[in-house]
Amino acid sequence: MPKPTRKWLTLAAILALALGAGVWGLRRWRHEALFVATEDAFIKGRVVAVASRVPGAILTLDVGENEPVKAGQRLAALDPRDLDALAAKARGSLAETRAAQALNRSQIAQAQAQVRAVDSQRALAELEAQRLEVLAERQAIPRQKLDHARSALQVATAQLDAARRQVAALEDALQVSTAKVAQSEAALEQALLQRSYCAVLAPCDGVVSRKLAEQGMVVAAGQPLLAVVPLDAGELWVEANFKETQLQRLRPGQHVTLRADVDDLDFAGTVESLAAGTGSAFSLLPAENATGNWVKVVQRVPVRIRLAPGADPGHKLRLGLSVTAVVDTRTGP
Repeated sequence: MPKPTRKWLTLAAILALALGAGVWGLRRWRHEALFVATEDAFIKGRVVAVASRVPGAILTLDVGENEPVKAGQRLAALDPRDLDALAAKARGSLAETRAAQALNRSQIAQAQAQVRAVDSQRALAELEAQRLEVLAERQAIPRQKLDHARSALQVATAQLDAARRQVAALEDALQVSTAKVAQSEAALEQALLQRSYCAVLAPCDGVVSRKLAEQGMVVAAGQPLLAVVPLDAGELWVEANFKETQLQRLRPGQHVTLRADVDDLDFAGTVESLAAGTGSAFSLLPAENATGNWVKVVQRVPVRIRLAPGADPGHKLRLGLSVTAVVDTRTGP
């Protein structure tokens, strides 16, 4: 090939490379102007600790590590015999208080009948006294007979007052026995509720993790047995740490393209919120910059990204997995 031809071919190749590099650089600049990206992002989610609400020995442990469970599924069963005894005692106490209440009501009914009988006797004594007063005014009977009638009326009146006070006292006793019945019913309900806690149920759908209990262990109330990690898309989110120089273009509601390293899974999300401080501001031992040997380091701010509904139908996402997040700044409010 002639030398001039090789020169022109070399020049054309250089120009083509320069043009390609320029186009690539322009597209790269355009992309970075419209999109904000970070690889410092991870899957986050809730870890629901499951604890025993009553003390006792674990009779059965129905699930294993990393086993999927449904909400309401029994995870473990505790020995219920102690709580069964408390419930039986509460039932006996309730039966006793109800019997006392029934006796009070029966006594009130008898006392009210006594009031009616004494009231009738008093009414009769009053009529007798009135009749004898008329006869005494006519001097048709001795004065002594009228005095006996008046005395009988006073006795009947006193008996009526005593009978009424007896009814009032029994009604007060009935209020006390009714309150005791309510207290016994509440004690029985509490005992049955404690008995129901012997069955430890899953609080939500998820996967069993961090199993700390084994069959036969004696646990205390509040002692953690295991944890359940919900893996539905609505229960997971992405925590992406963006540089402080990128925050100017980030807004809640912007669309995010996410890519997880596991199986090269792509899914969508939305910027939900920006943290109130950098990661170092909330660390256990924050950096001390007043020493004089200060070097400026670009800080990162956690940004919470909500996953789109149905983003992970196969439940492949796990807590702590690495994610690449790319935010489209053209979207959102």
